[in-house]
Amino acid sequence: MPQVSVILSVYNTSRFLPQCLDSIVNQSLRDIEIICVNDGSTDNSLDILNGYAARDKRIKVISKENEGLGAASARNLGLSLAQGQYVSILDSDDFFELEMLEKMVQRAEETNADIVVCGGAEYDHNRNTKIKVQSILNENIIPSKDIFSYKDCAKDIFQLSHGMAWNKLYRLEFLKKRNLRFQKIKYTDDAYFVYAYMVLAEKIAVLNEPLTNYRVNTGSSQTNGLTGYPESAYVPYLELKKSLVEWGVYETVKQSFVNCAAEFMRNFYDRIRSFGVFESLHEKYRNEIFQQLNISESSKDYFYDERIYMWKEQVIENSAGELSFISARSYGFEYTTAPLRFQIPYKSIPRNSRIVIYGYGIVGCFFYAQIILSCYCDVALWCDPSNRKLSYIRDISEIKNTVFDLVLIAYAQDNLIKNAVDYLNSIGVPNQKIIIGGKD
Repeated sequence: MPQVSVILSVYNTSRFLPQCLDSIVNQSLRDIEIICVNDGSTDNSLDILNGYAARDKRIKVISKENEGLGAASARNLGLSLAQGQYVSILDSDDFFELEMLEKMVQRAEETNADIVVCGGAEYDHNRNTKIKVQSILNENIIPSKDIFSYKDCAKDIFQLSHGMAWNKLYRLEFLKKRNLRFQKIKYTDDAYFVYAYMVLAEKIAVLNEPLTNYRVNTGSSQTNGLTGYPESAYVPYLELKKSLVEWGVYETVKQSFVNCAAEFMRNFYDRIRSFGVFESLHEKYRNEIFQQLNISESSKDYFYDERIYMWKEQVIENSAGELSFISARSYGFEYTTAPLRFQIPYKSIPRNSRIVIYGYGIVGCFFYAQIILSCYCDVALWCDPSNRKLSYIRDISEIKNTVFDLVLIAYAQDNLIKNAVDYLNSIGVPNQKIIIGGKD
């Protein structure tokens, strides 16, 4: 019996497959089997797999027809064939560090863990650079224990590590006992699998090292694909909630679950590029899914990130058309009657800054829509000195309780700009943190 079964689902990734396979066959841990499931590739991926298999007897190549629903069926087939004590799962455009499996197995043996979670990095394909990513393993959440379970971090269990399968080592006996399988959906097929395992595992161990690499910036985008399969945004979380209720743990992990589901659903929602699909998903969220996943009822204080709460409130309070109209006006598309007057001063705002928008009104709406559509920076707070009916527009007094990098003043009138600057100075915001954005 090999120590580890590495399951690799392959579909048209010939550009990246050699680097991926090299990172597996050259692992410092030699006692492994490598199960490569060719999922109906139409490029030369199968030829590459067969070439490696001819040189390395640990590689098994299985081919199947592509079902058009992502990697789930290929991964499940690999699981059914696995014979190792542990299972590792990798996407064929990503790659491991060469000591990954040895270190993960050592950690599993030391702790007798059901699952070991390691850190990881984003690998920029164009720049050939790596950046450690906190969401792959959030070191701020790791309990101060050698081994732990969801009970030790119930409010953060789903924030400990994102719902991707490839930075984890799974005990095969445990997988078989719980009969966990990947969901047959186009995208996010591993979210249910991973999060369910994290709750069911009696012993979780971590290895806080970036041992796996997730490839980004390859020149291809998932955006168009996501538009074709909007149900991928919420199906994993409906199924996960159902299971959590059946297992009697939902109330214990509810806050972590609601935050995890809402954050992912917002990310998916923001990447839809067809208005028809966007409108359908918008209405599905506000009329069904938010209620089913307890997102609608959750208050501001229940969310770990106020931006997610603000987004939730906007979806509930506005139609898809209203949100799209504001966005289109801010971009001055030719089919609207309001060309773009006020553009965010991007040169004065570093990318990924946390911005406070000071002022609600047409300028504030323009700025907010530009930020949301461009993903250039983040809105930490949207506030106004007047009382507003919209719940996501906060009072300016909340600036003092907000972590931010810059305040963007969304006024065009000189007297309102002066009043805003005077107020900000009075609460200790220096002028170098204030951007005047509303002047013609």
